[in-house]
Amino acid sequence: MPTSKEMVSNKPLQGLELAEIIRADVNRMLEGSGFLAGQVAYSRIAYEVRLTLHLDLPSMPLAIDATRSRTQPADAIRERPGLAALEPSMPLAAPSPDALLSSIEIQREITSPNLARVEHSLPIEVEVMGQDGHVREQLVTYHASDVGMRDDEFPQPDLTDVTPAQRRELGL
Repeated sequence: MPTSKEMVSNKPLQGLELAEIIRADVNRMLEGSGFLAGQVAYSRIAYEVRLTLHLDLPSMPLAIDATRSRTQPADAIRERPGLAALEPSMPLAAPSPDALLSSIEIQREITSPNLARVEHSLPIEVEVMGQDGHVREQLVTYHASDVGMRDDEFPQPDLTDVTPAQRRELGL
């Protein structure tokens, strides 16, 4: 908890901080997917990971990046035959009648940069007044209990099954 000699500003998230938060959300999504469990295997698969940022910037209100699966080099397939299952684009070319499409979207709205920093154990820049009256900046990492919260009280990202919309987009 900040002391009376500390001034905590709710400064905007830096790109690297946002990347850590997104990485944690994607890990949560992947860990929760039954399609990626250890007992499941795929003979053919294509995937796409899309990052859409809705920015509060008039010059750039939306930023979209996507990463798609790609065919692996022959020498990599020789070393790890499972890599042959990756196909270069969606949808799969000539899928079997049993082919399945699953698409999950994750959304998070960050209304307080500092609350997001606390949730993900990222340091917060704090102005501290020393005994000599000088103010200096230092990075402080707060625990959830320092701000009167439990770990399970932070707003969680929304996971949504968007398979029907993805099927329409792919023409399936």
